[in-house]
Amino acid sequence: MKVTFVYPPKQSMGKLFYPAKVWKNYSESAVILPNLGIAYLAALLRENGHEVDLIEGHALDLTLEQILDRLESFKPEYLLYTSITDNFQDTVWWINEIRQRYDKPVVIGGPHLGVYPRETLSYECIDYAVIGDGWETLPELMDALQKNKTLSDIKGIGYKKIKKVVITEPRPQVLTLEDVPFPARDLLPNDKYDTVLSKRKPVTSMITNLGCPFKCTYCCTDRNLRVSSPEYVVAEIEECINKYGIREIEFYDETFTLNSKRMSRFLDLLEEKKLDFLWSARTSVRCVTKEMLERMAKSGCIRVSFGIEVGNEEILKNIRKPIKNYMVRDGVKWAKQAGITVLGFFILGLPNETEETINDTIKLMLELDLDYVELNKFVPVPNSQLYEEFKKDTGVDFWRDYTLGKATFEDLKPYKLHVSPERLDELQANGYRQFYFRPKSIWRKLVAVRSFSELYRLATAARSLI
Repeated sequence: MKVTFVYPPKQSMGKLFYPAKVWKNYSESAVILPNLGIAYLAALLRENGHEVDLIEGHALDLTLEQILDRLESFKPEYLLYTSITDNFQDTVWWINEIRQRYDKPVVIGGPHLGVYPRETLSYECIDYAVIGDGWETLPELMDALQKNKTLSDIKGIGYKKIKKVVITEPRPQVLTLEDVPFPARDLLPNDKYDTVLSKRKPVTSMITNLGCPFKCTYCCTDRNLRVSSPEYVVAEIEECINKYGIREIEFYDETFTLNSKRMSRFLDLLEEKKLDFLWSARTSVRCVTKEMLERMAKSGCIRVSFGIEVGNEEILKNIRKPIKNYMVRDGVKWAKQAGITVLGFFILGLPNETEETINDTIKLMLELDLDYVELNKFVPVPNSQLYEEFKKDTGVDFWRDYTLGKATFEDLKPYKLHVSPERLDELQANGYRQFYFRPKSIWRKLVAVRSFSELYRLATAARSLI
């Protein structure tokens, strides 16, 4: 059976978290990386005997007409989409527009379906939903559709029967990345992926852990941690380098260095194999040591991104973030001493924050020897503890209303915040300016520039802050 994954362009992911000008630049040019979820599923469906195409409209910036041309050429029998909650309305718009001209059944999956499957299936243009991990569910669903089998026995799906939405029994999430083939990167425009911080091209991303064991109240990440072995990770790196010519990899795990023994073995393998690539990773200051960071730098690690979040330790305690400011200072200092660039993630406007606590965060951000920062506004996200508290306290399930088209982003107000939304925007924008327009920051960026294209991207990002 022929199927096509459609990843539309110009998604609104992140719009709520950034100042308007920053978001526009960030979404359009700063980070363009593959959607690994659909690349994994594409590989799985091919392994199960289906003919698969993947239209990467985001990286290629395709128009509606170009997408339709691809569909008319390949002629798939089913169209497959993915969605997170804050870009769901964008996804629905594209599904509707495409279906008016290429009318084939639609299957949708992604994190959003784990929260609002019934609401999603209320749209006439959507026929089937994959709820939770798609590793087993999607191949089983496509096989049943191809052979006209009953759907009621398939765990983890939603569908329509006589205009009623049917949701089947949940499927346990037990598979690891080692149980599925590597992502189908041959279906991706690898030469189009890039980030404003990348040093080499082509760039790609990888995931080596599923889930996270920590219990931060603002986060919606699954607690069911499933870890790939160092040998498996290095095998995928070798495929990226040898088969696709990848020269830089960004590891998108929530906490890449979570297990020190695993990291030690991973670094041993990189040293043994002498692989020529640069890499970066996201992690926590509580999961690094001076020695580990030194070894990471020697193996080609050029950047670490630390989830620092806030500078006020009382707020840290409230959100169950298991770090202290001294740990942040040590982690950043060790990374810089090792020669690694450091990006810090911060959140402004968490529940019970005041202008004083927000200024504590900005003060810490300016004190640290960071190279880059992301200073995001807090947004309660589905499946997080704070969103459950938000629903209970307000009596409103905002994201359900948004899914149904009954609410817009403008209807989502700050939660238990002791500054006005307008003042929060000012503090965020001023924080960005204070950080990036310091003489030290400007000089450091200019010295590090290695190409005109890199200089252009940094200048464009700076212009968006003015």
